[in-house]
Amino acid sequence: MSTEIRKEVCCPDCGAKTTARMWSGINAEVNPNLRLSVLDESLFDWRCPQCGYEAMLAYPCLYHDKGRRFMIYILPGKPDPAKAAGIGAQFPQLRGVRKRVTGSLATLKEKILLFEDGLDDRAAELVKLLLAMVLERGKGKRVEQGFYCSSDEAADRIGFSFFVEGEEEPVRRMTSFAAYRQALSIVQNLLPPDGEEFLVVNEKYARDLLYRYRHGGDTAGNTAEPAAAAAEPSGKTPETNEETAQASGNPAEPAETAPQTGAQAQDAEKEPSAAPEADGTEESGGEPSPEPQAEHADENRDEAAAKAQDAPKTEMGE
Repeated sequence: MSTEIRKEVCCPDCGAKTTARMWSGINAEVNPNLRLSVLDESLFDWRCPQCGYEAMLAYPCLYHDKGRRFMIYILPGKPDPAKAAGIGAQFPQLRGVRKRVTGSLATLKEKILLFEDGLDDRAAELVKLLLAMVLERGKGKRVEQGFYCSSDEAADRIGFSFFVEGEEEPVRRMTSFAAYRQALSIVQNLLPPDGEEFLVVNEKYARDLLYRYRHGGDTAGNTAEPAAAAAEPSGKTPETNEETAQASGNPAEPAETAPQTGAQAQDAEKEPSAAPEADGTEESGGEPSPEPQAEHADENRDEAAAKAQDAPKTEMGE
Protein backbone atom coordinates (compact mmCIF):
# COMPACT_ATOMS: atom_id res chain seq x y z
CA MET A 1 0.00 0.00 0.00
CA SER A 2 1.02 3.64 -0.33
CA THR A 3 2.48 5.52 2.62
CA GLU A 4 1.08 8.92 3.56
CA ILE A 5 2.93 11.28 5.90
CA ARG A 6 2.29 14.80 7.14
CA LYS A 7 4.97 17.40 7.69
CA GLU A 8 5.13 21.04 8.61
CA VAL A 9 5.79 23.41 5.70
CA CYS A 10 6.78 27.04 6.01
CA CYS A 11 5.42 29.26 3.24
CA PRO A 12 8.34 31.10 1.55
CA ASP A 13 6.04 34.00 0.70
CA CYS A 14 4.21 34.86 3.94
CA GLY A 15 6.08 32.68 6.46
CA ALA A 16 2.97 30.87 7.70
CA LYS A 17 3.52 27.32 8.97
CA THR A 18 1.05 24.65 7.92
CA THR A 19 0.87 20.87 7.83
CA ALA A 20 1.17 19.37 4.36
CA ARG A 21 0.13 15.95 3.13
CA MET A 22 2.95 14.02 1.46
CA TRP A 23 3.54 10.53 0.10
CA SER A 24 6.80 8.79 0.96
CA GLY A 25 5.72 5.66 -0.93
CA ILE A 26 3.34 5.13 -3.85
CA ASN A 27 1.97 1.74 -4.89
CA ALA A 28 0.68 2.22 -8.42
CA GLU A 29 -1.40 -0.97 -8.39
CA VAL A 30 -3.12 -0.43 -5.06
CA ASN A 31 -3.64 3.32 -5.59
CA PRO A 32 -4.01 3.98 -9.34
CA ASN A 33 -5.39 7.43 -8.52
CA LEU A 34 -1.97 8.38 -7.13
CA ARG A 35 -0.34 7.20 -10.35
CA LEU A 36 -2.60 9.54 -12.34
CA SER A 37 -1.83 12.37 -9.93
CA VAL A 38 1.90 11.84 -10.54
CA LEU A 39 1.40 12.00 -14.30
CA ASP A 40 -0.67 15.19 -14.21
CA GLU A 41 1.69 16.69 -11.56
CA SER A 42 -1.08 17.39 -9.09
CA LEU A 43 0.20 14.98 -6.41
CA PHE A 44 3.01 17.32 -5.41
CA ASP A 45 0.93 20.51 -5.54
CA TRP A 46 0.81 22.70 -2.44
CA ARG A 47 -1.08 25.91 -1.74
CA CYS A 48 -0.58 28.10 1.28
CA PRO A 49 -3.95 28.41 3.07
CA GLN A 50 -2.98 31.83 4.39
CA CYS A 51 -1.81 33.75 1.32
CA GLY A 52 -2.60 31.44 -1.60
CA TYR A 53 1.03 30.97 -2.65
CA GLU A 54 1.36 27.89 -4.90
CA ALA A 55 4.33 25.58 -5.24
CA MET A 56 5.39 22.01 -5.87
CA LEU A 57 6.70 20.12 -2.86
CA ALA A 58 9.87 18.20 -3.68
CA TYR A 59 10.66 15.41 -1.25
CA PRO A 60 11.95 11.80 -1.32
CA CYS A 61 9.34 9.40 -2.65
CA LEU A 62 9.49 5.75 -3.75
CA TYR A 63 7.21 4.87 -6.66
CA HIS A 64 6.53 1.14 -7.07
CA ASP A 65 4.68 -0.69 -9.84
CA LYS A 66 4.65 -4.32 -8.69
CA GLY A 67 2.90 -5.69 -11.78
CA ARG A 68 5.38 -4.16 -14.21
CA ARG A 69 8.26 -4.85 -11.81
CA PHE A 70 9.87 -1.44 -11.51
CA MET A 71 10.64 1.05 -8.76
CA ILE A 72 11.66 4.69 -9.07
CA TYR A 73 13.09 6.55 -6.12
CA ILE A 74 12.95 10.32 -6.45
CA LEU A 75 15.64 12.20 -4.52
CA PRO A 76 15.25 15.93 -5.33
CA GLY A 77 18.45 17.47 -6.64
CA LYS A 78 21.26 15.74 -8.47
CA PRO A 79 21.38 12.07 -7.46
CA ASP A 80 24.83 10.65 -6.75
CA PRO A 81 25.29 7.34 -8.65
CA ALA A 82 27.58 6.07 -5.88
CA LYS A 83 24.90 6.66 -3.25
CA ALA A 84 22.23 5.18 -5.50
CA ALA A 85 24.24 1.97 -5.85
CA GLY A 86 24.03 1.40 -2.10
CA ILE A 87 20.27 1.73 -1.88
CA GLY A 88 19.71 -1.68 -3.44
CA ALA A 89 21.17 -3.38 -0.37
CA GLN A 90 18.15 -2.15 1.58
CA PHE A 91 15.79 -4.14 -0.66
CA PRO A 92 17.32 -7.64 -1.15
CA GLN A 93 13.85 -9.10 -1.69
CA LEU A 94 13.43 -6.98 -4.83
CA ARG A 95 16.22 -8.50 -6.88
CA GLY A 96 15.20 -8.61 -10.53
CA VAL A 97 12.98 -5.54 -10.23
CA ARG A 98 14.18 -2.59 -12.29
CA LYS A 99 15.25 0.13 -9.89
CA ARG A 100 16.02 3.74 -10.72
CA VAL A 101 16.91 6.94 -8.88
CA THR A 102 16.00 10.32 -10.32
CA GLY A 103 16.23 13.89 -9.12
CA SER A 104 13.24 15.59 -10.74
CA LEU A 105 9.51 15.11 -11.16
CA ALA A 106 9.93 15.40 -14.94
CA THR A 107 12.23 12.39 -15.17
CA LEU A 108 10.03 10.47 -12.73
CA LYS A 109 7.17 10.82 -15.20
CA GLU A 110 9.41 9.92 -18.13
CA LYS A 111 10.61 6.72 -16.45
CA ILE A 112 7.05 5.69 -15.60
CA LEU A 113 5.92 6.14 -19.21
CA LEU A 114 8.94 4.28 -20.61
CA PHE A 115 8.44 1.29 -18.34
CA GLU A 116 4.67 1.25 -18.86
CA ASP A 117 5.30 1.14 -22.62
CA GLY A 118 7.54 -1.90 -22.08
CA LEU A 119 10.79 -0.14 -23.00
CA ASP A 120 14.28 -0.26 -21.49
CA ASP A 121 15.18 3.28 -20.41
CA ARG A 122 18.89 2.59 -20.92
CA ALA A 123 18.35 1.92 -24.62
CA ALA A 124 15.91 4.84 -24.90
CA GLU A 125 18.50 7.20 -23.36
CA LEU A 126 21.04 6.10 -25.96
CA VAL A 127 18.64 6.78 -28.85
CA LYS A 128 17.69 10.12 -27.27
CA LEU A 129 21.36 11.10 -26.99
CA LEU A 130 22.06 10.34 -30.65
CA LEU A 131 18.99 12.29 -31.79
CA ALA A 132 20.06 15.24 -29.62
CA MET A 133 23.51 15.21 -31.25
CA VAL A 134 21.97 15.34 -34.72
CA LEU A 135 19.64 18.14 -33.62
CA GLU A 136 22.51 20.18 -32.15
CA ARG A 137 24.52 19.89 -35.36
CA GLY A 138 21.54 20.89 -37.45
CA LYS A 139 20.57 23.91 -35.37
CA GLY A 140 23.99 24.93 -34.11
CA LYS A 141 22.49 25.26 -30.62
CA ARG A 142 22.75 23.28 -27.42
CA VAL A 143 19.98 20.84 -26.55
CA GLU A 144 19.17 21.52 -22.91
CA GLN A 145 16.82 18.63 -22.20
CA GLY A 146 15.06 15.77 -23.92
CA PHE A 147 12.15 13.54 -22.95
CA TYR A 148 10.60 10.34 -24.28
CA CYS A 149 7.13 10.92 -25.71
CA SER A 150 5.69 7.84 -27.37
CA SER A 151 6.43 4.74 -29.40
CA ASP A 152 4.67 2.46 -31.85
CA GLU A 153 6.61 -0.67 -32.76
CA ALA A 154 4.05 -1.72 -35.38
CA ALA A 155 4.44 1.63 -37.14
CA ASP A 156 8.24 1.51 -36.58
CA ARG A 157 8.38 4.83 -34.74
CA ILE A 158 9.70 6.17 -31.44
CA GLY A 159 9.54 9.86 -30.55
CA PHE A 160 11.18 12.36 -28.20
CA SER A 161 10.75 16.06 -27.41
CA PHE A 162 13.79 18.31 -27.03
CA PHE A 163 14.27 21.76 -25.54
CA VAL A 164 16.82 23.77 -27.49
CA GLU A 165 18.75 26.71 -26.11
CA GLY A 166 17.03 30.00 -26.94
CA GLU A 167 13.82 28.41 -28.25
CA GLU A 168 10.52 28.59 -26.41
CA GLU A 169 8.76 25.62 -27.97
CA PRO A 170 10.00 22.04 -27.75
CA VAL A 171 11.13 20.26 -30.90
CA ARG A 172 9.73 16.81 -31.57
CA ARG A 173 11.92 14.20 -33.23
CA MET A 174 10.92 10.73 -34.33
CA THR A 175 13.05 7.89 -35.62
CA SER A 176 12.71 4.25 -36.57
CA PHE A 177 11.89 1.83 -33.77
CA ALA A 178 14.68 -0.30 -35.24
CA ALA A 179 17.13 2.23 -33.77
CA TYR A 180 15.74 1.43 -30.32
CA ARG A 181 16.08 -2.32 -30.94
CA GLN A 182 19.70 -1.83 -31.99
CA ALA A 183 20.36 0.28 -28.88
CA LEU A 184 18.74 -2.45 -26.77
CA SER A 185 21.12 -4.98 -28.30
CA ILE A 186 24.07 -2.78 -27.26
CA VAL A 187 22.69 -2.57 -23.72
CA GLN A 188 22.27 -6.33 -23.49
CA ASN A 189 25.78 -7.00 -24.83
CA LEU A 190 27.68 -4.46 -22.71
CA LEU A 191 25.76 -4.17 -19.45
CA PRO A 192 24.96 -6.64 -16.67
CA PRO A 193 21.37 -7.82 -16.16
CA ASP A 194 19.08 -5.08 -14.91
CA GLY A 195 17.51 -5.21 -11.45
CA GLU A 196 20.47 -5.64 -9.09
CA GLU A 197 20.95 -2.02 -8.00
CA PHE A 198 19.27 1.37 -8.12
CA LEU A 199 20.70 3.10 -11.20
CA VAL A 200 20.85 6.74 -12.28
CA VAL A 201 20.03 6.37 -15.97
CA ASN A 202 20.42 9.77 -17.61
CA GLU A 203 22.40 11.54 -20.35
CA LYS A 204 25.74 10.84 -18.68
CA TYR A 205 24.83 7.18 -18.39
CA ALA A 206 24.08 7.13 -22.14
CA ARG A 207 27.36 8.91 -22.97
CA ASP A 208 29.30 6.37 -20.93
CA LEU A 209 27.52 3.55 -22.74
CA LEU A 210 28.18 5.09 -26.15
CA TYR A 211 31.86 5.50 -25.32
CA ARG A 212 32.13 1.86 -24.24
CA TYR A 213 30.45 0.70 -27.43
CA ARG A 214 32.74 2.73 -29.65
CA HIS A 215 35.85 1.68 -27.74
CA GLY A 216 35.34 -2.05 -27.52
CA GLY A 217 33.68 -2.08 -24.13
CA ASP A 218 36.31 0.04 -22.33
CA THR A 219 35.12 2.40 -19.63
CA ALA A 220 35.67 6.08 -20.40
CA GLY A 221 37.91 8.11 -18.16
CA ASN A 222 36.12 11.32 -19.07
CA THR A 223 32.93 11.04 -21.07
CA ALA A 224 31.52 14.51 -20.53
CA GLU A 225 31.93 15.16 -24.26
CA PRO A 226 33.59 12.22 -26.06
CA ALA A 227 35.04 13.11 -29.45
CA ALA A 228 33.43 10.07 -31.02
CA ALA A 229 30.02 11.16 -29.84
CA ALA A 230 30.41 14.56 -31.49
CA ALA A 231 31.33 12.98 -34.81
CA GLU A 232 28.93 11.63 -37.41
CA PRO A 233 27.52 8.31 -36.14
CA SER A 234 29.46 5.36 -37.50
CA GLY A 235 27.85 2.44 -39.26
CA LYS A 236 27.73 0.51 -35.99
CA THR A 237 25.91 3.20 -34.05
CA PRO A 238 22.12 2.88 -33.97
CA GLU A 239 20.69 4.57 -37.05
CA THR A 240 18.44 7.36 -35.82
CA ASN A 241 17.17 8.53 -39.24
CA GLU A 242 15.30 11.35 -37.55
CA GLU A 243 12.07 12.85 -38.75
CA THR A 244 10.78 16.21 -37.65
CA ALA A 245 7.36 16.16 -36.07
CA GLN A 246 4.87 18.26 -34.19
CA ALA A 247 5.88 19.64 -30.81
CA SER A 248 3.87 19.32 -27.62
CA GLY A 249 1.88 22.32 -26.43
CA ASN A 250 2.63 24.38 -23.31
CA PRO A 251 4.99 22.01 -21.46
CA ALA A 252 6.15 22.78 -17.94
CA GLU A 253 9.01 21.12 -16.06
CA PRO A 254 9.56 21.68 -12.33
CA ALA A 255 12.79 23.13 -11.07
CA GLU A 256 15.33 21.05 -9.14
CA THR A 257 15.07 21.71 -5.40
CA ALA A 258 15.26 25.32 -4.25
CA PRO A 259 12.17 27.57 -4.15
CA GLN A 260 11.97 29.76 -7.24
CA THR A 261 9.88 32.76 -8.16
CA GLY A 262 9.45 35.21 -11.02
CA ALA A 263 11.79 34.66 -13.96
CA GLN A 264 13.28 31.53 -12.41
CA ALA A 265 9.86 29.92 -12.23
CA GLN A 266 9.27 30.86 -15.86
CA ASP A 267 12.55 29.18 -16.86
CA ALA A 268 11.51 26.07 -14.97
CA GLU A 269 8.38 25.76 -17.07
CA LYS A 270 9.81 23.24 -19.54
CA GLU A 271 8.51 19.70 -19.45
CA PRO A 272 6.84 17.90 -22.32
CA SER A 273 3.40 16.50 -21.78
CA ALA A 274 3.70 12.84 -21.03
CA ALA A 275 2.34 11.56 -24.33
CA PRO A 276 2.22 14.28 -27.04
CA GLU A 277 1.14 13.09 -30.43
CA ALA A 278 3.02 13.80 -33.66
CA ASP A 279 1.95 14.10 -37.26
CA GLY A 280 5.34 12.81 -38.43
CA THR A 281 5.78 15.48 -41.07
CA GLU A 282 6.89 18.87 -39.87
CA GLU A 283 8.31 20.84 -36.97
CA SER A 284 5.82 23.00 -35.15
CA GLY A 285 5.05 24.67 -31.87
CA GLY A 286 1.32 24.10 -32.20
CA GLU A 287 -1.00 21.89 -30.23
CA PRO A 288 -0.61 18.13 -30.79
CA SER A 289 -3.37 16.14 -32.41
CA PRO A 290 -5.30 14.16 -29.77
CA GLU A 291 -4.73 10.69 -31.24
CA PRO A 292 -4.48 7.75 -28.81
CA GLN A 293 -1.20 5.82 -28.73
CA ALA A 294 -1.43 2.59 -30.68
CA GLU A 295 0.72 0.63 -28.24
CA HIS A 296 -0.78 1.98 -25.01
CA ALA A 297 -4.55 2.35 -25.02
CA ASP A 298 -4.79 3.86 -21.56
CA GLU A 299 -7.19 6.77 -21.88
CA ASN A 300 -6.85 7.72 -18.24
CA ARG A 301 -3.10 8.02 -18.61
CA ASP A 302 -3.35 10.09 -21.78
CA GLU A 303 -5.90 12.42 -20.20
CA ALA A 304 -3.85 12.91 -17.06
CA ALA A 305 -0.56 13.29 -18.91
CA ALA A 306 -1.93 15.86 -21.31
CA LYS A 307 -3.03 18.34 -18.62
CA ALA A 308 -1.11 21.59 -19.05
CA GLN A 309 -0.25 23.83 -16.15
CA ASP A 310 -2.04 27.17 -16.34
CA ALA A 311 0.59 29.01 -14.31
CA PRO A 312 4.24 28.47 -13.42
CA LYS A 313 4.76 26.44 -10.28
CA THR A 314 7.49 26.76 -7.71
CA GLU A 315 9.17 23.62 -6.41
CA MET A 316 10.05 23.60 -2.74
CA GLY A 317 12.20 21.21 -0.78
CA GLU A 318 11.01 19.77 2.50
